[in-house]
Amino acid sequence: MKAVVVPIGEFAVPDAAALPPEWQAWAEEPGRAVLLQDGEETVGVVCVAVVGRGEAWLEGLWVRPAARGTGVGRRLVAEAEVVACSHGATLVRTAVPARDYAALAVAERGGFARLCEAVVLVAGLPASPMEMPYDAPVRTVAPDEAPALAQALLGAESLAGWRGLVPLGWRFRRIVPELVRGLAKDRRALRAGAGGEGAALFALRGETAVISALAGPTQHRQALVAEIAARAAAAGGRRLVLFAPSAEAAQGLRAAFAPHPWCPDGLVVVEKMVEVR
Repeated sequence: MKAVVVPIGEFAVPDAAALPPEWQAWAEEPGRAVLLQDGEETVGVVCVAVVGRGEAWLEGLWVRPAARGTGVGRRLVAEAEVVACSHGATLVRTAVPARDYAALAVAERGGFARLCEAVVLVAGLPASPMEMPYDAPVRTVAPDEAPALAQALLGAESLAGWRGLVPLGWRFRRIVPELVRGLAKDRRALRAGAGGEGAALFALRGETAVISALAGPTQHRQALVAEIAARAAAAGGRRLVLFAPSAEAAQGLRAAFAPHPWCPDGLVVVEKMVEVR
């Protein structure tokens, strides 16, 4: 069998269940698809993207049913690591739905270690504007405030379980000032409260407002969600998605959040150090 690397846009994973439906629409960077071929037949595929300095992300591992249990999954992960290393990555991560025990087993056999967990919660936008607490004014963060916001997010109790990571779309990467500065330039970083006690990172993706990080006291988080919902509604949005360390993060928010159907029991993020080749 031989490995072939192509741009993600040139190949679709055969089994739609291997990836969430919004995977590519929420992606922040291009990626590559690694195909394992036996003659003219593709027996497996995995996608890899560089998400930060020294960081890469794997996703969408799929193996043809007849080839499962033959080492194809491990070979695909190894080939994807080569691609990641060729772009300077020294650390590779991926996330697996908590009940996808087969994928978790492949990751563990490949040397990946469990790092953290996350939930993905979905709510429809309410028909009327959400309540905005009067004592938690919301403002857009300026780019020169990025280091302070990055530090605030790293120290937030609600994000401590992510061990310095933040998801943009379905891919997690380290919270660093350079990342937050770029989001601030795009007006995707918010603070709430007179002293900036609340903080959020978000993106508007089609009909969805994706909240990647939400921190602070309940009233400040509610103000941030209300502001993001208002921006989404003005852009024709129809739903909110919240990535959070646990379902408790949605408590007190005036939105009917429910688990995302692709990962109803949450995600497990795993990582592995790799050698630059």
